[in-house]
Amino acid sequence: MKKKCFLVCFVCFMVNLSSGQAPLPPPPPTQKVKKADLIYGDPDGKDNKKSQNSKVKATGVKNSTKVYGEDKSQQSVQRFDVKFTESTNPNSIYYYKNVEALLQKGDTTAITAAQIISLTKYKIHSKTINPTYLDSLARKVYKLNEDKKYNEAIIVAKEILSQSPNNITGHKELSYAYKRLGNTELCNLHFSMMVKIIASVFKYGEGSRESPYILNNFFEGVSIYEARFGLYPQKTRLILTKEKVLLGGYDSYHIMRFSNLTHWLPLLKPEDYKIE
Repeated sequence: MKKKCFLVCFVCFMVNLSSGQAPLPPPPPTQKVKKADLIYGDPDGKDNKKSQNSKVKATGVKNSTKVYGEDKSQQSVQRFDVKFTESTNPNSIYYYKNVEALLQKGDTTAITAAQIISLTKYKIHSKTINPTYLDSLARKVYKLNEDKKYNEAIIVAKEILSQSPNNITGHKELSYAYKRLGNTELCNLHFSMMVKIIASVFKYGEGSRESPYILNNFFEGVSIYEARFGLYPQKTRLILTKEKVLLGGYDSYHIMRFSNLTHWLPLLKPEDYKIE
């Protein structure tokens, strides 16, 4: 009976991603999943497609009240204390090249949440990624999958991962494209990695203003929002706080989540964000 319940929860998680862009389910993991880690979806398992500009009916999101209520306190959120120097030390498990190698292997049991976030921190502080360019690629691959141009989507998603190997959108859209092309093995590989990365982001951020998600670029927050709530955000915004922190905001039906995008600030114009 426990195995049945677990399988139902896991399938709900997958069905909900990208508003219908959910890949075929990989084999369920053996470890137990905490209630706070679950990502709620449509229990009917419907594969409804919608474009980014379409409006989603509130009645189409089941368990949304439950999600919002439970999400107020995530006691599992931890402080990220790995120093940046660890990412540049070849002898460290956090050395960025070591982490990238683990991501390329796709072994979710060999890589830790701290290593995944350390790579994001390294990319941000070393300025080796361009959030604006990553966002443009993310929007492009999302649209290609919407238009059923799966082979083209794979090319663009791989470009995202070449620059940002732990990018949620890159793995999510690759998984979806491979699903549609019937490549179950690669679909499951990238889906499993996406799940691991999302869990890592949740471990070190709850999406609040005080504890925002640690992300590579803005669109990653859109992908997380879809995975967490099954909705494409109806409203997005950029807010520069009094503390000079640039927050990316994602909102739909008053479910608001934030990411820390301060590293994007030098590439933006003052009119691109709201100053508090």
